[in-house]
Amino acid sequence: MWDHEQAGRFTYNMIPLVNSKVLFPLTRDIGISYCRLLLHDTMLKDDSCRSGTSDSRTCDCGAAKETAEHYLFHCSRYSKQREEMMEQLSQLCDKNGTMLEISNTLLLSPLNDNINKSDRRIIKELLFEFLSGTSRAL
Repeated sequence: MWDHEQAGRFTYNMIPLVNSKVLFPLTRDIGISYCRLLLHDTMLKDDSCRSGTSDSRTCDCGAAKETAEHYLFHCSRYSKQREEMMEQLSQLCDKNGTMLEISNTLLLSPLNDNINKSDRRIIKELLFEFLSGTSRAL
């Protein structure tokens, strides 16, 4: 059913196999935010506007729509947390001698064949630190 269902395609594209184990953080609030990002159903303004709980899709930084990608990669309000995360991700890439395209999919579900299990855990921990550092309930 997972392969043929029409709903949940955003999540399916990141986690195509039902038996994929998903690493969750120890902190419940961060886990909820992570799940909401995976399900493409956050309290970010773009999703909130779609569900009718926000009047505007524009981020408080004023630069663009407040999407998951904007939150994770572009919003000026979280540049310090992002710089820390990206610095550690680049160190991980340098250590392994691999170039990874840093994207929503890599951060939310690092199932790339070029990434070993321990590095997947590190990537997830870096995402969880970013989520915690922004103090946003998504």
